Amino acid sequence: MTSNLRTEGAEQSNDDVKLEENPVKTSRPSLATIPLRSVMLFLAATVLTAILIELLPHYKRYSNKENSINETNITDSRYPTYAIYSQDPVEDHLVHVVHVLHKFGYKRVQFEEGGWDLLWAHDYPFRVLPNLKNLATDQLVNHFPGCGYLTNKVDLCTTRLPFLPRAFRLPQQRDEFLEYAEANPEALFVQKHNEHRHIKVRPPTEIAFNSNDSFVQEFIQKPFLVDGHKFDIGIYVVITSIHPLRAYIYTGDVLFRYCPVKYYPFDADNLDKYVVGDNYLPTWEVPSLGKYYNSYGGSMRSAFEAYVRDQSMDPSIIWPQVEHIIRSTLLAKEQDIVSSLRTYKTHNFFDLLRFDLFIDENLKVYLMEANMSPNLSSAHFKPNSLLYEQVIYSVFNLVGILPVAETGVSRNIPSEMVTADKNLVTDLNKCAKYNCDKSCNRDECDLCLPCLSGSQYDWLKRAHEEHLHRVDMKRIFPKPILDMNSFDIDSETKNMSKRNEWITRWFYNKCAYDRTWCT
Repeated sequence: MTSNLRTEGAEQSNDDVKLEENPVKTSRPSLATIPLRSVMLFLAATVLTAILIELLPHYKRYSNKENSINETNITDSRYPTYAIYSQDPVEDHLVHVVHVLHKFGYKRVQFEEGGWDLLWAHDYPFRVLPNLKNLATDQLVNHFPGCGYLTNKVDLCTTRLPFLPRAFRLPQQRDEFLEYAEANPEALFVQKHNEHRHIKVRPPTEIAFNSNDSFVQEFIQKPFLVDGHKFDIGIYVVITSIHPLRAYIYTGDVLFRYCPVKYYPFDADNLDKYVVGDNYLPTWEVPSLGKYYNSYGGSMRSAFEAYVRDQSMDPSIIWPQVEHIIRSTLLAKEQDIVSSLRTYKTHNFFDLLRFDLFIDENLKVYLMEANMSPNLSSAHFKPNSLLYEQVIYSVFNLVGILPVAETGVSRNIPSEMVTADKNLVTDLNKCAKYNCDKSCNRDECDLCLPCLSGSQYDWLKRAHEEHLHRVDMKRIFPKPILDMNSFDIDSETKNMSKRNEWITRWFYNKCAYDRTWCT
């Protein structure tokens, strides 16, 4: 456009020279003294400039390659923007994240420039980006400070939780491990590191006790098998708030990964029998699952459930265990994450994790680990691209990253059109009974609208918006209410922190009024 304006200016200058050479001495040349050719050129240039100005934004919008990671930065204020923080210069693992963001109307900027609406951090950003302690109110980051308490393998697996195979931190718990091994002579163990490398079943005599950042964990010897193959399952989990806690799981599908070599006869030296690696066997290549997945269009989860039923077992007992494990793990680590958040001015964070679990021959579920920045690359298995983009789509909607119109106008929708006071109020009879509009000095008033602090109002507003936009996300905390008649709210909240009790009671009250809020 600049070059066109310069050409237009040059044409006008030549016409001015011709006007000055005209022998007619008047302060304003009459129309009759201007050559027709000059008038036509001027009009053509004016029309051409107007057309270019009108078309240029559309050209920018549609000429960019949607799937290109290295897209030229666009700072048009009509569009929301995102930035990426990754220590890996190759961003192939982020293709699906970028693709969905572009479909949503987001444009990329460099994170060093600031001013972005969303920072997608593939690597932990808080140690190297201290300015994240002072986020603007409209900025969002896809990790919580302190999420390492969940994703650090040593820290998580040595937490005494009943669904974690017994583990011991090395070298600190060496003596405890030896006592446990002596008391359980049939037990096998694996030694693991934070990097999740060098996993191998070992006898106690081969454990490297002086290895730092490692732990030894009991090996569950009788897993449930599909066509003889051991497997793990990956559940996508989204934390939208800490203190009070709100967390969801993706229910559209589950990532199943099968070991490429059959488990029996067991051989500890053959890791492909019991360790899931990058070369795992996908669902569509497992013979008994192929007919359900390939021929009948089932998902990974539904194909697996069909196989379990073929074995005269009930797969429905698996998923309540999964939800309980994830919910209990988040609650066990919540206070550690809260401590990490204390120096942050705003808590504009969410976290997408993947919890990896496995199942024994009796369909008992165990937790393996939680992954920060779970793999969302379909480079190895192209059919997984649909799963990843559906997960990302649901996550973005849940946390308020919504599609925008071509002109960005939809960003200007007033917030009260989505969530207003009437959407947040609950238990009006109790509020009126205790005159909570006049005094808030009673516990019974803590959910009444006149008694809400600014932060509390914002928490409820966000919870309401999440409920509206959750797509395939299911709330697991506060806990879903499957049967309102048998759900004991006092028993459920007895050992909760005050804020978690408060948000749980709000969901309970919403459920009592509208059953769509129960789950």
